[in-house]
Amino acid sequence: MTTIEDPLYAVARKRKREWETIAKQVSACESKQSAGGGVPKPYNLRQRGAPVEPVSTTMPDGDFHETQRGMYCGMHAIHNLFRDNTWPTVTEMNTLAEQLAKEAGDKVYNHKSFNGYYSSDVIVRIIQDKGYIVRNMVKQMRGDNGNQIWLWNHEVGTMHQLLNNDNVLGFIIHQPQHYTALRKNLDKDDWQYSNSYSKQSNYMNPHEFCKQALNGVWTVWCVSKK
Repeated sequence: MTTIEDPLYAVARKRKREWETIAKQVSACESKQSAGGGVPKPYNLRQRGAPVEPVSTTMPDGDFHETQRGMYCGMHAIHNLFRDNTWPTVTEMNTLAEQLAKEAGDKVYNHKSFNGYYSSDVIVRIIQDKGYIVRNMVKQMRGDNGNQIWLWNHEVGTMHQLLNNDNVLGFIIHQPQHYTALRKNLDKDDWQYSNSYSKQSNYMNPHEFCKQALNGVWTVWCVSKK
C-alpha cells in the first residue's frame, strides 16, 4: 500500500531543512566586534551625539519655515513660531532639560531623549525664560455626567481677539509625540499652521484648530509678549 504524503507536511519539512541550513551558516560566522571588544552599535544609534543643524527654508511668499530632523520637533515648533532658527539651540534645550530634571529630582530621560524629543515642561520653560508669557488655552473639567470635558480659556481671548492682539505671537501645540505651531501669517490677518513634517506652513481654519483642542486631541499654549 502506497502512502501519499500531505503536501503541507512536505512544505513544512522543506522549510525546516532550509532554516536549519541558514542557522548553521550564521553560527559559523565570526562575530564582528569593535576594536574595544564590545558589541557594535546599531546603525540608528551610531550618530548619537552628533550635532543637528536646522533645516530652514524660505516659502514662496518669503516666509520662514523649518523642516524636521531627528525628533527635534519641539525645537522646530519654537523656531517656526518665532521665525528664528538661532534660538533655542540643541545645547540650550539639553541644558534646560537637565536643569529641570535636577530641580524635580527626576530622571533626565523624562525630559529629553537622545534624539531630540523634549517634555512639554522643557518647551514651555525655555520660552518663559526668554521673557514671554505662555498660557494653557484649554481647561480640563469634569462634566455633570462625570466625563472629561475641555473648555477654551476665554479669559485669554477668542481666536479673533488673539489674531488682532499685537502682543500675541501664536501657539505651541502638543499632539501625541509631536509638537507643531500655529502662528500669524506675514500680513497678520490669518492663522498659519507650521508642521515641521511638511515642506511649508499652510493656512489653518481657526475653528478646526479649536475643534482639535477642545476634543482633547491637542494641548495648546498661547505665547505672547509681556
